[in-house]
Amino acid sequence: MAAEVPVSWLRIVVLAVVVAGLGAYLYLHELPQAEKEAQKEKLVTVAKEAVTGIVLAYPDRTLELAKQDGKWRLVKPVDAPADETAVQGVLRAVVDGEVQKSLDELPADLAPFGLATPTVTVTLAVKDGAAPPPIKVGKNTSIGAKTYVRRGDEPKVLLAASSLQYAGSKQAKDLREKQIVAFQDDQVKKVEIVRADGQNTTLVRKDADAWVVEPGGFPADLTEVRSYLSSVRSARAIDFPDDTPTDLAKYGLTAPRLTVRVSSGTDADMKSSALVFGAETTVNSAKHVYAKRDDAAPVYTVGDWTFRSLNKTADELRDKTILGFDPARVQSVRLERKDGGAVAFARADAGWNVEGAGDRKPNEGAITRFLDDVRELRGASLAAEPPGALDRFGLDAPDVRVLLTDKEQQPLGTVLAAKKDGKYYAMRADGPAVFEVRDYVYNRLDKKLDDFLSPAAAPDDAATDDGATGDDAVDDDEAEDSAEE
Repeated sequence: MAAEVPVSWLRIVVLAVVVAGLGAYLYLHELPQAEKEAQKEKLVTVAKEAVTGIVLAYPDRTLELAKQDGKWRLVKPVDAPADETAVQGVLRAVVDGEVQKSLDELPADLAPFGLATPTVTVTLAVKDGAAPPPIKVGKNTSIGAKTYVRRGDEPKVLLAASSLQYAGSKQAKDLREKQIVAFQDDQVKKVEIVRADGQNTTLVRKDADAWVVEPGGFPADLTEVRSYLSSVRSARAIDFPDDTPTDLAKYGLTAPRLTVRVSSGTDADMKSSALVFGAETTVNSAKHVYAKRDDAAPVYTVGDWTFRSLNKTADELRDKTILGFDPARVQSVRLERKDGGAVAFARADAGWNVEGAGDRKPNEGAITRFLDDVRELRGASLAAEPPGALDRFGLDAPDVRVLLTDKEQQPLGTVLAAKKDGKYYAMRADGPAVFEVRDYVYNRLDKKLDDFLSPAAAPDDAATDDGATGDDAVDDDEAEDSAEE
């Protein structure tokens, strides 16, 4: 049994004094120091909401922004609406910027810090009170992601986050509003698409979620309409090559390739604005297109993808649903294949019955998906209207024929689908048009009996070669192991 070691009360007292001293040191010195470091000094002591003007002075240019009626405008070198997000980015970088460290003695030579000729000097104007000193932004440090700055004429160099230099490095186009046409989708009543080839199209709203395509008065594809409106609203300028154009012909804007006019508002207060597209240009190997609003002077360049997304025809915007129906009304389905196979299934009290299923159960999920695929079947493009000779599309003897009937055994419609010369086509039997469809859409119809049945049950455990069951085989193996032992 180990001997007990007596405890020295003096040792305990000494340890208590040391712990108390350490705690006092942490509380009186380290904690205040940590709190001080956590509350770093700001570059400027103004609130963002109080700032009414920003001047960005570079060695070769000056940009000036002013807040007017709660909105920012670029007033120098051109008077134009400003991009609120871009301006707020500059403002946050300066107003929220913190002093990471300071070199309290001003170096004799500021050039190594990039402060002899600052990359940018940011000057803020405020609504009330004295404006903060200008912030001169120099070089970034080689390590540590910091930027050298000076605050006015203070005799020291400060270190701030390198994001300050990035936020302050702007061209006029970076700070300008880039949205060209603004509107509320639910207020749009009409969209006119005027193309150089004369294939003009008009979208007319009939109801909240109902549009028609003219010419023809065809129902429009609501998804396509929403996408089109989004594309118009999302059109953004990449650059501003001419703010006061005197010759629109050199931009191809006197005879535009495309004009998109959006009319919105109430009948008593209808407003319209048009986006006009002209010639192509190339900037750093990227294709751009000249564009402008019909009621505003500046000429913009936009990405050619903007032009392509808006250069639509009536056929592209019309509803290309091949057979719309309510799946709940479907009582029976018959799928016939050109290769001779056929599948038939009908509703039963507890689900679906599939003809020829044998002992296998219907795959309820597969049947539901198939009906949804037939209901949502849409053409990718119009192949022929009226259909004309169906043998051109392989639809005179279709690869797949889907017939739907309701509870009264009345036909809901028949879909024909075929592959011809590497393309896929579909139409409603006796329908007004033939549509080309995507390959994956066709594949959703190209089903066989097995696709509508649950997997076959796994057979019982196979017998071993000598006729023993699996359990017997295990017993035999165990007996052999015992004999060897």
